[in-house]
Amino acid sequence: MTQPISYSVHSFSLDTLAEALSNKLVDAAATRRSRHFHYFAEYLGPAHDGLGAQTVLVEEPYLSQSFLADYADYYARGFTSYDRLCKRVHFFRASFEPAALEAALIDPATGADLWDSYLGYVVVKPLPARQIGATLLRPYTPAADKQRVYPVRRPYPVNVLGKQLTVETLIFQEQDNNVSACATTALWMAFHKTAFQFQTPLPSPYHITAAARNLFYRQGRTFPSTGLDLTQIGEAIQAVGLVAELRTYRQAHEWGAATAAAVTVHMQEQMLGAKGFIYAYLRLGLPVLLFLLLDGREDQAHLITVTGYRLAAANVLPTKDISLASDALDRLYAHDDQMGPFARYSFTEDGQLLTPWPAGSDWEMAERWEDHCVGSLYSVFVPLTAEIRITYEQVFRQVGLFEQIFTDTIKAQSDIVWDIYLDYSNHYKDELRRLRPVEGEPLRRILISALPKYVWVARATVQKEPILELVFDATDLHTGFYCLLANVFAPLRDSLATWLAKASFRRQLLEAPAFDARFLPLLLRDLELTADSGASSTEVVGPTTLNGCLGI
Repeated sequence: MTQPISYSVHSFSLDTLAEALSNKLVDAAATRRSRHFHYFAEYLGPAHDGLGAQTVLVEEPYLSQSFLADYADYYARGFTSYDRLCKRVHFFRASFEPAALEAALIDPATGADLWDSYLGYVVVKPLPARQIGATLLRPYTPAADKQRVYPVRRPYPVNVLGKQLTVETLIFQEQDNNVSACATTALWMAFHKTAFQFQTPLPSPYHITAAARNLFYRQGRTFPSTGLDLTQIGEAIQAVGLVAELRTYRQAHEWGAATAAAVTVHMQEQMLGAKGFIYAYLRLGLPVLLFLLLDGREDQAHLITVTGYRLAAANVLPTKDISLASDALDRLYAHDDQMGPFARYSFTEDGQLLTPWPAGSDWEMAERWEDHCVGSLYSVFVPLTAEIRITYEQVFRQVGLFEQIFTDTIKAQSDIVWDIYLDYSNHYKDELRRLRPVEGEPLRRILISALPKYVWVARATVQKEPILELVFDATDLHTGFYCLLANVFAPLRDSLATWLAKASFRRQLLEAPAFDARFLPLLLRDLELTADSGASSTEVVGPTTLNGCLGI
């Protein structure tokens, strides 16, 4: 015999939120003291670009599949009996009364505005602590002055009292310190995207911890979980059939006898390189896992799952040799199990991360960024399919070689910014159709080119206008020449075609230090020039400027 679901409708307030996020073992007063309460109060509230929730719908009992798997594997085996049923708390931007919800459930056509305002839900687990379970909430909404991008999302079907909805987000939950600590929870959130993206397994937190194994490089046991080290994180990623792309970074004390000023420069350059790496893989929608040392302390290690980013209006700092679009990265959005979904991380001037964690032990949200904890970037993990073989650094080096065409032959007076990122070839072609950096037959040739599923794109821009790009086979061998296309766009196209038609210019280009001659046939093919064009020309080419080629 089935029982009806109990639900209630409330106006959003701090008191309502505290009561909704509590359970029989953790009352509202204790909930208000938790870090997650303060985070959700701001995230769902009207201030600081919050989601602006106005109505709360509390539904119970709720059978959470993610909690049920861990319950069966762990919680059900103890002597003390814990409930297996949860509570689910829904949030809406619209303000409405219970009668309006009843009408919308019976006749969905009358409640279009109500359902369109749905923001998502939080599951409350029946545990004596760390009760925030599976959470699906929309990310921060776009703003006119803030270019927020959230590539690491997927559609989730949601059933609200029989009404079918879809939320485009990434699942979140708090670690429980029994079957999962922060690393396991960050992996669980990341695997929700990779399972959707690559059709790989989606294990429960319990099974992620079990797959990571206790390799006994330090003290402890597998369960209850106290955390995972780098080797265990790699083991867990490989256990679901993915490759763990790992980068580890030097800490300030590891720069030896360098002066404080020199250490700061090293850390800044290192962070710029890390920005390029993180941004490049995020563009494909891959979750990027950051391993941080809070306040630089190894006993305060923390793993978060990066889901999005924000770019400043202009590049803030140039890289040492090449200016990148990722240099303008000024905000990361991450699923931080100790805070909440899409938590905001910024960058400090000395090459570290400014976390949303308040300094000290006071979890009342600090009003100023200066009151927040600083995190040192220790390592970065990217879980990805083994089909993607070419790395970001390999593409970056190729771009560095190719840029000789600008630095040695076409004296660059304009600021050239390279946008380097991993993409699906079909998505890349769709982007070209939208951007229209070139028209007619040249565009058609690119669109009908046979490309692998995954490509690396390196696009050169001047004043944000594309002038040239290189497309690489992300699935090729490391020992091959994996550049597939060299596409020249207007306004550089006609001018560069004129110069490359001259044999003397081509000789000058080939003699440029470090320029890879294998790029030249790709350029000639794109510009519809033959290898013997201008073969009889003896013209001596003088200094050329990029501004001259661009007509500026």
